[in-house]
Amino acid sequence: MTINPRMKKRSREQPHSKKKPSVFRRPAEPYDKPFGEKTCHGFCRLTSDMIQVFKVEGALLDANPAWHKALEYSAKDIPQLTVFNIIHPKDKKEAEDVFLAVLRDGKPRKFHATFIGKSGKELKVEGAISRLLHKGRPFALSGVFHDVTRYEHYDQLKGEFISTVSHELRTPLTVIREGVSQIRDELLGPVPDNQKAFLDMVLQNSDRLSRIIEELLDVSRLEAGQVGLHRRLCNLVEVALDVAKNFKTVAQRKKLEILTDFVPGTIEIYIDRDKIVQVLNHLIHNALKFTDEGHIKIHLRVREGFVECKVSDTGKGIAAKDLPRAFQNFSQFERMAGPGDRGTGLGLSICKKLIELHHGRIKIESVPAKGTTATFLLPQHSHREFFKDAIRQAMERCEGKESPLSIIIFDILDFEALERKLGARDAERIILRMEKIINNSLRRVVDVAIKDAKAIMVLLPETSRENAFIALGRISQILDDHLGREQKTLGIEIHGHVVSFPQEAKTLEEILDRIHS
Repeated sequence: MTINPRMKKRSREQPHSKKKPSVFRRPAEPYDKPFGEKTCHGFCRLTSDMIQVFKVEGALLDANPAWHKALEYSAKDIPQLTVFNIIHPKDKKEAEDVFLAVLRDGKPRKFHATFIGKSGKELKVEGAISRLLHKGRPFALSGVFHDVTRYEHYDQLKGEFISTVSHELRTPLTVIREGVSQIRDELLGPVPDNQKAFLDMVLQNSDRLSRIIEELLDVSRLEAGQVGLHRRLCNLVEVALDVAKNFKTVAQRKKLEILTDFVPGTIEIYIDRDKIVQVLNHLIHNALKFTDEGHIKIHLRVREGFVECKVSDTGKGIAAKDLPRAFQNFSQFERMAGPGDRGTGLGLSICKKLIELHHGRIKIESVPAKGTTATFLLPQHSHREFFKDAIRQAMERCEGKESPLSIIIFDILDFEALERKLGARDAERIILRMEKIINNSLRRVVDVAIKDAKAIMVLLPETSRENAFIALGRISQILDDHLGREQKTLGIEIHGHVVSFPQEAKTLEEILDRIHS
């Protein structure tokens, strides 16, 4: 029998090969071939995307060359690493939730995070997490990511450019408008009527340019994450009525009606009032702009866990092909052929970003020549849910700035006795009044007072424990001044104390335990 020398050499080498197998170098039999055939393994080795295989608890099993190059880890580092060594701590909770969800139902999910390399450099990445199977059962997860750090840098530069140009335009535009306005009002001498018409045209276009600049600044700040929410308990019905009232004159001029349909008549919700006013202004302005006859209607309804707001019109409508890009920046879609101001194409994009900041969602429905309806949903958190979320956000801000966070708790002692004496509704009224008094007394926009069942909790970001006690004394005196007679008559006794992060409590759970104890 003649032995092929090449076969003989291979048979001698095989027993001595102890190299750790990799899914990127051979068919992945233990993983039920998660990456397909050999051609796909070649792709995994050659692609510039970072690919990693890991257990749901985090242990890394394998990674492709692009992953090693980007994060500067060698193959020898893999056994000592978990995915949580490379994921930034701020993204850990979201990562755990995504990993468990993918393992549970097998549906791939998008994931974005900050990766930390061996040298400490940070990479912004986006990609997807998928489930791998072994003999039909979940075995591991795979992540395919691409580096978006430079793209985020480009977006930042773009935002800075827009912001700088907008600021530089705003000052000379203000001077131009003021000068034209003084001439138009004949403060510098008589102006013929035919010249006034031209000056009116200049003023109208100056105002339009001013709106464009403001919207550019809004988009720039929103995309840069520089817009925060300052939520307070508001009656959304009152907010909607106030906004509708501002458009009454414009509607009458176009011979249109602004109708309202609110159920119930009072809808209390924690929102940033100014931001929701901005959303309603955009939606009603759009409806008026593209409606020549009929009406604009504002609906408010309470759904399960949400408040639903609709702004509908009987206008020209939006073509079906344009609806998918309604919320894109600078979308200049035509509702129907015809005259009229097309707008800047930024209003709906701003609305979407502001609603999403509230953890809500928005959509547009339209039928050409019949009308358009914009609908947004806002989560109606309970007082405790909102307070918990507010603490979490404040902790994240303070951790980023390495600054303290203090919380003042005002308890009504023996609240149950007060409820028996007054009834639940009147006792609740006293708590609401306390919340309003305290919110009106707070000196910073970031501070907020939120009612609980029988207490008021005051959130003071970037405030030391010592300064919180000073604020406690000042607010206690204000409460005494406003509730003095009621306190004596009804026997209301209010006790205040302070919880500080990270001095007394280092986690959200510890803070909540200290508050409720």
